[in-house]
Amino acid sequence: MTLKRLELLIWLITPVIITCLLFMLCIIPNHIWGMGYVMPLLPLFPIFYWGTIQAQEMPYWFACLTGLMLDVVSGTPLGLSALLYLIFLVITHSQSKYIHKEGFMIMWGYFVMLVAIICASQWFIISLSGSQSQAIPAAFVQWLLTIGLYPLFHKLFDNIAEYIKQRRWILTHA
Repeated sequence: MTLKRLELLIWLITPVIITCLLFMLCIIPNHIWGMGYVMPLLPLFPIFYWGTIQAQEMPYWFACLTGLMLDVVSGTPLGLSALLYLIFLVITHSQSKYIHKEGFMIMWGYFVMLVAIICASQWFIISLSGSQSQAIPAAFVQWLLTIGLYPLFHKLFDNIAEYIKQRRWILTHA
């Protein structure tokens, strides 16, 4: 495998690597009592961003696997986060052709709405299952932290995506 192909492969899997890093950052404070309930849903940032901008770089199987790992680590009902992350990505992919060219405020508003649906669904299903009782304020704080941090990550991802695009162009046209 040539160095060009290797670098192209690295740039292709960069969104997956970033999602894995944010997943690890998200699960680190789970051992602190109560922190897991309000920890922002960090893996949703790259899933939404690359699911909107470059749909092929955020595969469905990866979103499902991320959700399953989160369920295993956090102790939520197995498959719940996987299902919600998959639904999140399906909706994001289906709407990406409409919102990827819009400005940041439209994309952020769409993200806010989708995360509200995901957080409310997760809270409702966990509360109904009886395995855990999650307080409404904790779910609301988690939602606020998630939507409040998104603009910072969006800007970071914009810079990374631009660099990736430049490197790919250089590698394919050199």
